[in-house]
Amino acid sequence: MSYISLYRKYRPQTFEEVVGQIHITQTLANAVKQNRFSHAYLFAGPRGTGKTTTARIFAKALNCAKGPTPTPCNECGICLQIIEGNSIDVLEIDAASNRGIDEIRDLREKIRFTPTEARYKMYIIDEVHMLTTEAFNALLKTLEEPPERVVFVLATTEPHKVLPTILSRCQRFDFRRIPISNMVGYLHQIAKVEGIAIDETVLPLIARQAQGSLRDAIGFLEQLSSFAGEKIGLDEVVSLLGMVEIELLFEIVDMVSRKDTAGALFFVEGLMGGARDIRQFTKELIGHLRNLFVVRSTPPTGGAGMIDATPDVLARMEIQARSFRLPEIMRFMDILTEAHGEMRWGPDAKLLLEMALVKMTKPEADESLEGLLYRIDELERKIEERGSKDERRDLSASLRSPRPFEASTELSRMSKLKVPEPKSKGAESRGEVKKAEVKEVGKVHGVEEKREGEVIEKRKAEAVKAMAGGKGDEAAPSQQRPVAGMQAKGQGIDIARVKRAWPVILDQVKEKKIPTYALLLECKPCSVVEKTIVLEFNERASFHLQEMEKSRNLKVLLQSLKKVLGMDVDVECTLGEGEGSKSLETSLREEEPAGEAVEPHIVKLVQDSFGAEIIEEVEFTED
Repeated sequence: MSYISLYRKYRPQTFEEVVGQIHITQTLANAVKQNRFSHAYLFAGPRGTGKTTTARIFAKALNCAKGPTPTPCNECGICLQIIEGNSIDVLEIDAASNRGIDEIRDLREKIRFTPTEARYKMYIIDEVHMLTTEAFNALLKTLEEPPERVVFVLATTEPHKVLPTILSRCQRFDFRRIPISNMVGYLHQIAKVEGIAIDETVLPLIARQAQGSLRDAIGFLEQLSSFAGEKIGLDEVVSLLGMVEIELLFEIVDMVSRKDTAGALFFVEGLMGGARDIRQFTKELIGHLRNLFVVRSTPPTGGAGMIDATPDVLARMEIQARSFRLPEIMRFMDILTEAHGEMRWGPDAKLLLEMALVKMTKPEADESLEGLLYRIDELERKIEERGSKDERRDLSASLRSPRPFEASTELSRMSKLKVPEPKSKGAESRGEVKKAEVKEVGKVHGVEEKREGEVIEKRKAEAVKAMAGGKGDEAAPSQQRPVAGMQAKGQGIDIARVKRAWPVILDQVKEKKIPTYALLLECKPCSVVEKTIVLEFNERASFHLQEMEKSRNLKVLLQSLKKVLGMDVDVECTLGEGEGSKSLETSLREEEPAGEAVEPHIVKLVQDSFGAEIIEEVEFTED
């Protein structure tokens, strides 16, 4: 007898021998046993998963001389004819070469005849999705009301191409990719029976290369037995199939976690020296990162059912996955997937892989939008990690020792207020008055040569009591002064006070988290309800409102409010009708009565803080 390929020689002959499809074989076996089988079935699934084999076993179960039985004997004449493929009542039709309406019309004529030898006439139509629309329509009526003792089994790898009217008339069974562990056991049995010497450590590599197709895995084993000669080892598998050892995947990912750019580039050079397929390696690396993604996204050992790997390899994946955050793994997969797609048409696959690894190990080298977002995310994470420590240190220091009060914010507001104009002298311009005031304060402190901006930056964090706006009793000298903007505990707040303190609040937020500061530029405080400050956003700033309501941004704002106002408050964000775009300065000016003089407590505060004296009072009006 001539040589028979291993995948044909070891084709399963009973439902029990079918590997990895227990959900289908058990259903069909019970249907035969209970005599409750349908007249039409659709077997869908990837190649090499047992669709046609299961259809043949089903045909034997229905037509066996000892049946119908879920365990055909494989010895009677009907079973042997089906095994050899020469039964006149069990016909296999290739829809790819018999796809027209004429072939289906011929089939409709033949099915009217009763079975010749078998109990049931069975038509197995392989790759049924290749039929034309006209052929499907011609088959439709026959599938809906077939003659007695006729069973159809339609097999396809692309069920989405089958007409819905056909699908609705069939019982559908979806064949799954066969797990690696099942294929390894089956390959080991075949190698033992055939006397093939093989290193058992390479069996998982062969199974992984087959991608769930047992027929392909058996074909690889047969090919390797011819190539290797005495024994199949790792070198033979890598050389013939272009496989990548799992150790190499762990090694390169470890380099990425260490940000070892040079090591990654030398690694690629080593791949080229080993004559490995760069595109295949990139594909395997994407699959490995996918496994890390699953492990990182599920509870411990929760992703075992979604990963084809041995327990030892799975344990190593769980350890390696802890080296990355989930967004990092997703970014790596995006970079490699893009590189893998370009390798198909690009002239230099090695260069594309090297560029991808540089982007993965050096985020600053990635100028894409994804790379920029990643760097921003990293910066925010580091700021948040340090924020709580810095805030506690700053707050404790400010409570521990009083610091000089910085009135730059109030001075800038004072310069816009109206003061009485002297009767004995001509009116001066507002700009000259402002310049004179700043100059006088500078003389008192001996810093006349310094720029006003430097003074503001130096003392920005301490601009306090001027925002409180209260006129209560002055604290005794022995008492400790509160932090900037703090008021006595238990006192309420009003919207005017919040608006005056708002610039300082923004400065505090800006020091903690710039993205949150940018969001707050699109809003203004509009009212206070008990201890809840209502922020009104521009009607075009709905996105800013949604982002501001997220906990990471609210946390920063609430901390800054507490530090400046000296009390715990809540915040509510609303969407205004165009009013949010009005500047805070304009809002404050509208609320102040025309011609209002400088508040006495502010002047008193400037005198106490800088040791200044009132030389003369000047009243001026706006031009």
